[in-house]
Amino acid sequence: MASAGYSFASANLRKLLAAPRYLLGGLRARTVARDPKRWVIGSAFGVGDGALAFARAARELPDPPTLTWLAGSEAEAAQARAAGFDHVLPRDSREGMDATLQAGLVAVTHGFGDVNRYGVTGAVIIQLWHGAPLKKLHADSPAVVGAGALGRIPGMTALTRWAYRRGTRRISLLPVSSPLFQPFMRSAFHLTDQVQVLGEPRTDVLFDGEPEALTAAARDLLAHHLGDLGDSRVVLFAPTWRDGAPDPAIPSAEEWQLIEDLCERHDLVLVVRPHPLGVGAYRRTSHRVRLLPPSVQPESMPLLWGAAALVTDYSSILVDYAVTGRPIVLLTPDLEQYRRTRGLYVDFEELSGGGWAASWPEALAALDAVFTDPERHAAAGEHSRRLAARFHSFADGRNAERVARAAADLVAERFGSRPAG
Repeated sequence: MASAGYSFASANLRKLLAAPRYLLGGLRARTVARDPKRWVIGSAFGVGDGALAFARAARELPDPPTLTWLAGSEAEAAQARAAGFDHVLPRDSREGMDATLQAGLVAVTHGFGDVNRYGVTGAVIIQLWHGAPLKKLHADSPAVVGAGALGRIPGMTALTRWAYRRGTRRISLLPVSSPLFQPFMRSAFHLTDQVQVLGEPRTDVLFDGEPEALTAAARDLLAHHLGDLGDSRVVLFAPTWRDGAPDPAIPSAEEWQLIEDLCERHDLVLVVRPHPLGVGAYRRTSHRVRLLPPSVQPESMPLLWGAAALVTDYSSILVDYAVTGRPIVLLTPDLEQYRRTRGLYVDFEELSGGGWAASWPEALAALDAVFTDPERHAAAGEHSRRLAARFHSFADGRNAERVARAAADLVAERFGSRPAG
C-alpha cells in the first residue's frame, strides 16, 4: 500500500526517473503474446471495493477468464487468497511482470502501478477508478501533474503532462456512474468513448437490499469494529486527502469538546474515518468519538448505510453516501485555497445546497439543526436524494456485471477471441 507521505510531485519524479524501465517493458511487450483468457487485477488500497467487485463479476461470466491478483505485500496476498483468488503473485516481482505482460486484460483502480506498471502496454486496460470526480483529476489539476521543486526546470511540467497523457490514453474502458461525470473523466484522462456510463462496481453494495436491511448490516459492521453502539446514531466524518498537506479539519482541543457535547446532547457517536493517505493525527477517542481507519476497515461502502449523517468536504464519499437520502454537512475550512490549487468540477454552492461550514462550530451547528428540527432534517434528506438522482444512473446493484461484460467485449474485439459469452 501507498504510504501516508505520498505526494503527486514525488510520484511524478519517480515515474520520470523510471523512464528506461518503461521503455524496456514496452519493448518486451512486443515480443510476448497476450492471452485473452488471462486477466490481472490490482489496487493501490488492497483487496476490496471496485477491484474485488469486478473480479467477482468476471468469475460469473459464461466463460470466465483466469484471474490473477497482483499483491503489493504479503498481507495483501493473504487477503487475496482469502477472497478466493487462486492465482496471487507479488506485483513487483519477475512473476508479476510476466503475468502482466501475458494478460489480455489489466484492471486497476488508481494507476498502472496497481499491477506491474512496466508490463501494461498492449493489454486491454480497465480503469475502475476509486470514486466519482468532484475534485479535479490528472490533466485538469495543476497539483496532480506538478513536479514540485523540479517544476522550476524549463520544460519539466510539460514533460510530466506528456507522460500522463501518453499513459492514460492507453485506457480501454473507464466506467462512471452518471453522464454528469463523463466529461470530467474524459478531460482528466485524455479519453473519449472509453468513458462509459455503466455504473461503478464499487457502489453495488449500496443498492444490494432494502434500506432497513442495509442499515442493520452496516451498523453490525460498525459495532464489530467499535463495540456495541446501543441506540446511538452514528455520524461519519470522512475528509479527503489534501495532496500531501496536513488535513486542515483536525479538531482543536476546544473543538473536540464541542463535538463531545453535541454527541451527548443527541446521543451520537462520531466515527472518524481519515483518508488512507491523510496527513495528521486524530488522537481523540472516547465513548462518543471513535476512530475507524482504512487499516482496520478497508472498504467504506459497507459502512455508509450505518451512518445517520455524513460530515465530509470534497470527497467522493459524498456521491456514494447521497444514496442513503440522509443529511450531509460539508466542512471546508480551505475552500478557496482548494479551488485555487486543486480545483473542483462541480458548483460547490449547488453541491452543498447553498450552505457549508468553514469551521467545526459551524458544522456542529448544522448537525444540531438537522437532529433538532424535523423540517431541516427532511430538507437535508431531500437534497441528498436529488444529488443521488444526478450521481447514479443505475440503482440495480449490477454495475460490476455490466463492466465485466463490457470488458469481455473489448478483449474479444482486441484479440479476436471471446473469453466470455
